[in-house]
Amino acid sequence: MIQIALWMNVLLSLFELFGAPEASANSFSPSFDCNRARYQDEFTICNDQKLSELDQIASRGYSQVKGESRSIAQDFLLSSLHARHACGSNKLCILDTQAQVIDGLSEFGTHVSNPPWIGAFRLSLIKNGNTPIVSGVPERVGTCSRTKIKAIGTRLHDRQMIVPPKNYTENEGTTIQYDNEGFQVSYEFNPDVAASRIGDQVIFCLVSIPQNCPPGDDRGKIYSATNLRNQRSWIMPATQHSCGGA
Repeated sequence: MIQIALWMNVLLSLFELFGAPEASANSFSPSFDCNRARYQDEFTICNDQKLSELDQIASRGYSQVKGESRSIAQDFLLSSLHARHACGSNKLCILDTQAQVIDGLSEFGTHVSNPPWIGAFRLSLIKNGNTPIVSGVPERVGTCSRTKIKAIGTRLHDRQMIVPPKNYTENEGTTIQYDNEGFQVSYEFNPDVAASRIGDQVIFCLVSIPQNCPPGDDRGKIYSATNLRNQRSWIMPATQHSCGGA
C-alpha cells in the first residue's frame, strides 16, 4: 500500500501542472518541472523538443478529463508512467509510449491528437539509432520489422476501406494485415490506415506487452506502424481484446 501511495504521489506531481498556462504548445519545456526530474526518461524528454511537445499534448488531454472518468484516466496514466520509465533514454520507446497515451486519452472524450510529424520523427529515430530490425513479427518491445501492407479493411467486414468511407458505421472499426503476418485492429475508423495502400512498405514496431496475463494468453500487444510512402503512422493493438478479456 505504501508503494502504491508513493507512485500516486509521483503521478500527481507529474500531472498537477497539466493545463498550466506556461505549458503552451510553443514552449520547449514539457509539462513537468525539469529541475525536479529523477528518471532517465524525464531527462531525455527535457532535452528533446518533440518529446516535450508530446508531453504537453498529454497534459492538456488529462486536464480535459472530467467526472468519474478522471480516476480511470489516472490508472491509465500510472500504468503508462511505469512503461515510460522502463524506456530509460530510448527515444523511440518514449515516443511510442507518449503517442499511445495521447491516443488513449482521446477515448476519454478529450480533444487532443498526435501531431502529423510523429511518423517522420519515428523513422528518423529508427534510422539514427540502434533499433533492432527483425524479419518477422516483432516479439520484443523496441524491436521493429520492415514489411508491406497486405490488406486493409474494417473490423466486421473484409471489404477494402474507402476514403471518405461509404456506408460506414463507427462500430465497423479498422483492420490491417501485413506480409510478415502482423495484424492490427481498432474499434474506431483510423484515417491514417485508410490513407495507406496495399503494397505500401511500413516500419512495424512492438510498443508494449500487457503484464500479469494468464498463462498461454498472449493477447493485447500494441504495435506502431509508419508508412514509408506518406509517413502517416498509427498505434493499434494486435487483438480486439487484451489478455484475460473476452
